[in-house]
Amino acid sequence: MTKSLGPPLTGIVLLMLMAVTASAADAPSAGGGYASEVPQHVTIDKKDGAALAADDDAGSIPVAQELEFVLENSFRKTYDENLKAVAQVEYYGTRYVDCEQYPLEVRTARPDRISTRINAVSSKFEISKSNKGVKIRGTPQGLGIEEERALLETFAFDTPVIELEKNRKVFKPLGMQKLPGMLTWKLEVDRPGGYHRILYVDSHTGDIDKFTIVNAQGAHVLDVVLHDYRVVDGIRVPFAIDYRRPDGALLANDRFESVKVKRTQS
Repeated sequence: MTKSLGPPLTGIVLLMLMAVTASAADAPSAGGGYASEVPQHVTIDKKDGAALAADDDAGSIPVAQELEFVLENSFRKTYDENLKAVAQVEYYGTRYVDCEQYPLEVRTARPDRISTRINAVSSKFEISKSNKGVKIRGTPQGLGIEEERALLETFAFDTPVIELEKNRKVFKPLGMQKLPGMLTWKLEVDRPGGYHRILYVDSHTGDIDKFTIVNAQGAHVLDVVLHDYRVVDGIRVPFAIDYRRPDGALLANDRFESVKVKRTQS
């Protein structure tokens, strides 16, 4: 017997078009994660039982109307509505590079502003993005200048659901992708500049669990894995971020001890 792999996706389109084949062990746990890993083989069937798509050897599943399914993720609604009233989110923690660790501060603000500060014993690294462009001072730790610049140039304050509500043309659906313990919607983000992101959005929670940064020549620059999502003042934020090279080698880990949310003034 099969069960739907994505119970929070309760939109009419979902009910009409597809059911995802999975075992009962793949239902989400109370914490929003998966009880076990996604099955080795996943098929997507129409309501009449006819096969719509199946995953390939790389674990990618082509699916029609992905944007509608992402928008219909009912789990996100309260969090995304709360985020619309947030003006700024500040993260305080530590960056770990091999055996070294550095105090870390990240400030994000509307519309798509972000600044990162890393304090070393004898130096300080600061990089920021605003409407005046990207400014860099000092030498980064763990990541190179290109990786740090790519992170800032592609940063978006709002979630994919909010972005989709504003302009669907920004996203190109690429199907679905299996990651360890989850099935994700794969979306390519079309933004001006030398870099763009490919997002992996958890089909249960709507969280961005991973994104890949690609440069203008199509080369893979960086993989970023976000996890340990928690609710802070009504929104969901990751408390852990891992940065990896295209070959999978770990460059650095960010771990946040506190997150502060500042709302817009009414």
